[in-house]
Amino acid sequence: MTKKISVGTIPDEVLNFVFEEICKIPNGEIIFIAQDACLIQIEIHHKRRLTDWREDIFQRDDKIFAALANKIRQEFSKLDYGQLSIKIQKGHVVQIERIVRHRFTGLDGEGI
Repeated sequence: MTKKISVGTIPDEVLNFVFEEICKIPNGEIIFIAQDACLIQIEIHHKRRLTDWREDIFQRDDKIFAALANKIRQEFSKLDYGQLSIKIQKGHVVQIERIVRHRFTGLDGEGI
């Protein structure tokens, strides 16, 4: 993707990619990174539990993902600096966590 992303938004093609990844992850997290209220990076962490080693592809439920997309967009729109983490367990989203960071200027150095 080479186009500029609007402030406080997550493009549909990015969310579709993320939902495809969620279907492949038995356990882990997907992290959206915000800087200057813009999405700059996505991190995907797969975790494999040795007691439940599977290669399953989980079913995509569009009704659940539509509600999840609205919640992700809503929470991400509140970030200037920080991250939004989507926690996945047993192929299901179980938690959304927002970490807000604040930038300070005019101190000894610039930024954090």
